[in-house]
Amino acid sequence: MRTPLKHDRRGLSAAAFVAMTVLCLLVLTAVRAEAAPLVTWADLKPSSEPYDDPFKTMPAARKADLRKILLAQMRATAGQSDAALDVAAKQARQRLEADGVDIAALLAQRQRIIERRQEAATGVTAKYLDDEILIDGYALPLTVGTGRVVEFLLVPWVAACIHTPPPAPNQIVHVSVPDGLQVSGLFEPVRLRGRLEYQPAAHELFLVDGTENIKVSYALTNAERGGTPGTITAPDTPLLGASSYERLMARVAYIFTSAMSAIRDDRSFTAIAPAILIAFAYGLFHTLGPGHGKAVVVSYFVGAGGSLGRGLLMGVRIAVVHVLSAIVVVFLLDFAVRQATGAAPSDYRLIRLGSYAVIIAIGSFMLWRAIRAVLDHRRAGNAAEHHTHAGHEHSHDHSHDHGHAHSSCAACNAAQARTSGGGWLAVAVGAIPCTGALLVMLFGLANDLIGPAIVMVAAISAGMALAMSGIGIAAILGRRWLERRMISGGTGQVRFELGAGLVGAASVFVIGLGLFTMTLASPSSTPATAGDRVAESTPFATYVGSSTGYEAQLGAYGPAPQ
Repeated sequence: MRTPLKHDRRGLSAAAFVAMTVLCLLVLTAVRAEAAPLVTWADLKPSSEPYDDPFKTMPAARKADLRKILLAQMRATAGQSDAALDVAAKQARQRLEADGVDIAALLAQRQRIIERRQEAATGVTAKYLDDEILIDGYALPLTVGTGRVVEFLLVPWVAACIHTPPPAPNQIVHVSVPDGLQVSGLFEPVRLRGRLEYQPAAHELFLVDGTENIKVSYALTNAERGGTPGTITAPDTPLLGASSYERLMARVAYIFTSAMSAIRDDRSFTAIAPAILIAFAYGLFHTLGPGHGKAVVVSYFVGAGGSLGRGLLMGVRIAVVHVLSAIVVVFLLDFAVRQATGAAPSDYRLIRLGSYAVIIAIGSFMLWRAIRAVLDHRRAGNAAEHHTHAGHEHSHDHSHDHGHAHSSCAACNAAQARTSGGGWLAVAVGAIPCTGALLVMLFGLANDLIGPAIVMVAAISAGMALAMSGIGIAAILGRRWLERRMISGGTGQVRFELGAGLVGAASVFVIGLGLFTMTLASPSSTPATAGDRVAESTPFATYVGSSTGYEAQLGAYGPAPQ
């Protein structure tokens, strides 16, 4: 028979065992937390000794001479010949030697710089490898399942890799969470705990409007939430393969997405007003960069001419279509596919192809009308030249009420042939939303900021409208200047009208066909390897291909957005 004393002793022993177990778990948890250091992105860069870079302060003319010499040497090594380049390289060598420049030493130093930059971009530090760490960053989803991110890339700043050169491979961490990581919205900063490992690989990233293979050096295994993230600071790391324009766009994107984050956190007018101004400036200056259909707009107005109001109207139409396109693409394409399948759509290639097909159709129609006007003029013979349009202004936008039939006026036929299609051309150009507009709409959709997102897209489009209108008006004024000069030089107005219409229509058709063909042949981007990006960013880097050489300017390396 158990006595009460023995029963109490056993109860105390059990309670003591439970207490000791809980205490041990608390101690182990505290030790684990203390043992996991908070690693910054700068800590992931390998340590390297400083090296001499004489090209930073070298005059541009001297660097240009060195490029010529290097290009001539590499072409000779590849068995290619270029007499003009050989002469230029010989003259460059004479100039440098006259100035006392040690050409061989500089070229050897260039190779050392390539090796150092390669190591800085792809090398890793052994200090934290195979250890458990804490790290703060932004998640770029690779795989999403049932509302949870199961695989993503951790990067040091918002919007990294989004139509800007990616960070160096040692500034990207691949993270896999089998059970998924719950995030409240896209582009959310997170603090992760996990084991840091060296796993160089390439991962296909889809975000906003395309895919790209991203090179990474690190992986974080057994990852889980590690607490509240602090301030995330990107180190002064080169953007691989970046031109000056791309570095500028990377900085703008960083400011842009930071403004969106401020709206998400504050949701007040003081946060929205600066974001609208940033969006307007983004739309204005981003439109002036590569792409955005500027060549199509210029070609159209060179051929069609018109009043300044038509140039302004073209810009406004493109802007309106751009707003609607960004909203439709995000809501109907991206949102619908993600909700239905849990994955991102492959890309927006079909939208691009459809847009370029419309440009081809418009160019074909313009070209057919222009050719028909030329044939009508030839059949009319001297009758068309006899009609001089004396006493009235021959504008493309005139109402044709000056008392002659179009069949006897080749210039009028040409003008009439080219004034149609402007509205559809605006639809084709504006139908492809820019990266900034898609980024804003995706951010707004993921963070319940639909209203502010639409306002910001409208601001982007307003900046685009101003830029496109200016481009259209400049094309019209340029055409008028050329028309006055050619007519004053003895060329008849009929011939100018017909020639300008033919050239403009052919340009629109060729540009549309070229864009369509390139998009069809390249369903996704195929970026260079990390080593290639480093080589492109080295002083007067030179590629020698089968027929042409590619030269990259010194200074392609630039700091990450701060």
